[in-house]
Amino acid sequence: MRFSVLGPLRVETGGRTVALGGPRQRAVLAALLTAPGESVSRARIMDLVWDDPTPSAAVNLRGYVSKLRAALHDPADPEPRIVWDQGLRLRVAPGELDVWEFDRHTAAAHRLRDEGRLAEAAEAYRAALSLVRADPFQDVEGSTRFEEVRTPLRERRDLAFERYVATGLELGRHAELVGELRAWHARQPLWEHLAAQLMLALFRSGRRSEALAVFQETSETLVDELGTGPDRELRQMHRRILADDPGLQAATRGPRVPVPRQLPAASAHFTGRATELAALDGLLGDSGEAVAVLSGPGGIGKTALALHWAHRVAEKFPDGQIHLDLRGFDPAAAPLAAGEALRTVLDAHGVPAEHLPDDTDARSALLRSVLADKRVLMVLDNARDAAQVRPLLPGTADSLVLVTSRNRLSALTASGARPLHLPVLDAADAERFLRQRLRDRRPATEPEALGQIIASCAGLPLALAVAAARAVNDPAFPLAALAEELRPAEHRLDALADPDGSTDLRTVFACSYRDLTPAGARLFRLLSVHPGPTIPLADAAAVAGEAPRETRRLLAELTRANLLGEPVPGRYGFHDLTRAYAAELAGAEGRDAVHRLLDRLLHTAHAANHLIDPNRDPLPLAPALDAAAVGAFADAEEAMDWFHTEAATLTAAVGLAADHGFDRHCWQLSWTMRDYLDRGRWHDQAAVFGTAIGAARRLGDGPAQIKTGRLRAEALSCLARHAEAGALLDRTLALCRERGDLVEQAHTFYVRARVEHRQGRFAAAVECSMRALDLYGQVGHDIGKANALNAIGWNHTLSGDHAGAIGYCLRALDLMRATGDRHGQAATLDSLGHALRGLGRHAEAVAHFNAALDLYRGLGNSHEEASTILKLADTHHATGDRAAARRTWERALAILDELNHPDARTVREKIASLDR
Repeated sequence: MRFSVLGPLRVETGGRTVALGGPRQRAVLAALLTAPGESVSRARIMDLVWDDPTPSAAVNLRGYVSKLRAALHDPADPEPRIVWDQGLRLRVAPGELDVWEFDRHTAAAHRLRDEGRLAEAAEAYRAALSLVRADPFQDVEGSTRFEEVRTPLRERRDLAFERYVATGLELGRHAELVGELRAWHARQPLWEHLAAQLMLALFRSGRRSEALAVFQETSETLVDELGTGPDRELRQMHRRILADDPGLQAATRGPRVPVPRQLPAASAHFTGRATELAALDGLLGDSGEAVAVLSGPGGIGKTALALHWAHRVAEKFPDGQIHLDLRGFDPAAAPLAAGEALRTVLDAHGVPAEHLPDDTDARSALLRSVLADKRVLMVLDNARDAAQVRPLLPGTADSLVLVTSRNRLSALTASGARPLHLPVLDAADAERFLRQRLRDRRPATEPEALGQIIASCAGLPLALAVAAARAVNDPAFPLAALAEELRPAEHRLDALADPDGSTDLRTVFACSYRDLTPAGARLFRLLSVHPGPTIPLADAAAVAGEAPRETRRLLAELTRANLLGEPVPGRYGFHDLTRAYAAELAGAEGRDAVHRLLDRLLHTAHAANHLIDPNRDPLPLAPALDAAAVGAFADAEEAMDWFHTEAATLTAAVGLAADHGFDRHCWQLSWTMRDYLDRGRWHDQAAVFGTAIGAARRLGDGPAQIKTGRLRAEALSCLARHAEAGALLDRTLALCRERGDLVEQAHTFYVRARVEHRQGRFAAAVECSMRALDLYGQVGHDIGKANALNAIGWNHTLSGDHAGAIGYCLRALDLMRATGDRHGQAATLDSLGHALRGLGRHAEAVAHFNAALDLYRGLGNSHEEASTILKLADTHHATGDRAAARRTWERALAILDELNHPDARTVREKIASLDR
């Protein structure tokens, strides 16, 4: 039986053509022939046969397979041609498929051509091309995705014809080739390299005007079809023919040097990198770029990407592919000297050793001469610096050089090289990476463990590969065991250790670390103490104890070495595993760095908090270790922006302080964060103040325990953990009474009033507020009195006593204005708006809500702004102004969505109700 796909689909057996049925049935057979002898899943078959499979497609597929089994049945073979084997598999024996015969002939032709046996190579190419009857699977009516199958077959066919023509031209058979080239050019008029070959064959045959006509026709076709002119190769051929360049004439053939094809095998499990591959593909156009630099930290997969892409485009460089390991970061060998690298490349191009100059510059000039008329791909792997690469670069843009390095090689970029910096793999690609290597049931049965392994490796391909190798070597072990071993950050490098230095992460990182200056190495170690996801320059300077200018220079050194990233200008970040390596190196010197960092964060946060709430009770701090390291802000808005930007760092720094025994920094830093965290970030607030209470207790600091206890109780109440909040307030109030601290007693009663209010116990909230008001009055705390008065008024209006509420709120507003408390004024205006709405005085209510909103916007308090907007919208709705209600609810919804607030759902329902 013989299967033919290089043209219309055809099956022959015993001298007859097998009837394959209708279009869908033929498409099913074609889908199986895309992977002959291999299992093809039902999903893949349906994907290739139907664009939008209906529920009946699966039933129809079974019917088509049954009919195909009958059509392909061989009485001499008891086993059906199509068998079930974790999918459907079409049994195809050697010699039964034309593509296999085509590939066998072309492989032989490539080998013969490389050996210089051109006449035999030409015959082998001709034998391969004789199997091509038309477009692959020409009559198969599959899905639009079936084109993915045809495209690589076309590329293999075209490459074979291109090599056949090149071989014929070298043999001097230009006149014989003209007819075949014209026929192929007529079918593929946009194939510019083919047009150039036709022009050359015509020119060598003495048909110069016809050659120039081919250029004109092809140029017009390109403009009409693609809106672009001819590429560099075709333009260059045109210029040379116009000039009657003698170099275009067939050369007398002497001993032929084999074409260098030095690319090592590419990874069989290469995954992802679609963006980077597309960028590399862009080098193949008419960009004029001849050099690209792939940079990234050790283990990021630079070599794997370079080799994968190089193999994919190798046929576009018919004069050879060079691979050279420059050993720039080899743990066991010195970097390869430029002169030795040049000797290796020149030897690959057949330059005898006795013709090699001794001087490196002369060798470099000789290489440029050798490559001048050639299209060669060079992969210069593991470069140390630009000086190691420059002598190896060709002098024309016809060849292409792909450099990989842990350094960014900015000097090459400045000279026109295209930089491509490799990021870590995203979670989806990392999962595909592991699944391809494991190839067993564990990823499907242990998805959580798989996810933990991916998280621990943080997208670094080398770490993923080492983890996968461990799992493959121990197939009986559950993935959960490996995931648990990788979980603790401080032990992760041990779990990923390997005796092979090329894959051991510590060794890989050490090769970059050892090249740092002493100051750069010190900063690398110390930055590991920073707990945030990214590190601003000011924090880095504090960690180092250096001036910002010197620190910026050292950070540039670390980013050039790809030991740090700079995801946004002025902010730097570690990969998790690089951070772990730096932390191992830091040792005891890290504690002083932690102290300097915490001191900067505490004093900067204290300054920011004072601008946001200048009426808050003062918190005395010890003098800053370095006053120059403390940040300054122009206004409250800038201060709040800083809290937003540094929130993750500040939250983590509270834990860092506790872990390293800086308990005073711990609780004081948490205190400065209250106004930022009190805007809907209650989970963070509860956690931060929980840590702070522990620090205060370890210090035996009563006032600190009172402050942190009260603030944590507030956060717990916001999370509806009212019983815990109440118990904590009881303990806090007892501490206040022991110390005779009336101000803190008042503050605690005020917070208890808020806890009662959140449970809907408005009378109890009024009672607690009254207690707070009395205590504030005894100590002359006007801000406290104003807050307590507003709380009394607010709880009165919520319980229905709107008229009684207004008196308290007006007294509160007078005090707020006298003390300049804008937060309090906004809250009190909101309370008044609510009470006025309750009395039916809607116009006055709207005016008060709008006044509150003006203040909240100026303060940047979007959480309270949204709350007031909702009350304003409800007021518009109550007056029957549905348009104004919609606009106002939509404003609130935008803020609530940004805050990920649960009330967003209620607002959506209100907006939807307007349409009913």
